[in-house]
Amino acid sequence: MLELADVHTYYGTSHILQGVTFSVPSGKCVALLGRNGAGKSTTIHTIAGLLKPKKGDIRFQDHKVSTLPSHQISRLGIGLVPQGRRIFPSLTIRENLTMAARKRKANDSGTDWDIEKVYELFPVLKEREKNMGTQLSGGQQQMLAIGRALMTNPQFLLMDEPSEGLAPVIIDQVGEIVCKLKETGLSILMVEQNISLACQAADEILIMNKGTIVWNGTPVELLENEDIQHKYLGVS
Repeated sequence: MLELADVHTYYGTSHILQGVTFSVPSGKCVALLGRNGAGKSTTIHTIAGLLKPKKGDIRFQDHKVSTLPSHQISRLGIGLVPQGRRIFPSLTIRENLTMAARKRKANDSGTDWDIEKVYELFPVLKEREKNMGTQLSGGQQQMLAIGRALMTNPQFLLMDEPSEGLAPVIIDQVGEIVCKLKETGLSILMVEQNISLACQAADEILIMNKGTIVWNGTPVELLENEDIQHKYLGVS
């Protein structure tokens, strides 16, 4: 579904991604873990076209996307749930959702997302659809950010720190939502710092350190490997 091969990305003169290579299979969730500053969000921004790699190749469903502008990448079927949620404060919940609406391509498989489908997944958004985006709790704003991305009818979802700033009970709910989305056939790349959420939702774990992938394996393998958790994730 998505492949990165030897991707190098810079912020100015700072060499952030230093040869990142991995793939996300169709219908699977891959979680990208690492400490602050490891390059996780830069990876998401590079895939989404918000940053351009200086070297390397990014392919989505056999389309080379590393040279495309972000709006064209989005139209190919990649949705983004940004870090910090980025809800439009001057719009209601319904307006936040409908402004992102895009019909599913005729040849795309999976769920045909519309506002009623999003409300079915997140009933609280329907109950509060006339509220402004900023009148929601952090967890509700995260639901809105996910729902807004789904309204673009993506086949692939990029999720950047979906648990950031959320209470533990809401983090568990986010994990359940990701598992439900996988069941619809969505492929997901999720950047996280919360190990329990990553291991709850992901089929494969990648760990990034200083702009490179330094470990990959299953959630069970990560949970059993205390040395890796301590060395790269700061778990004592």
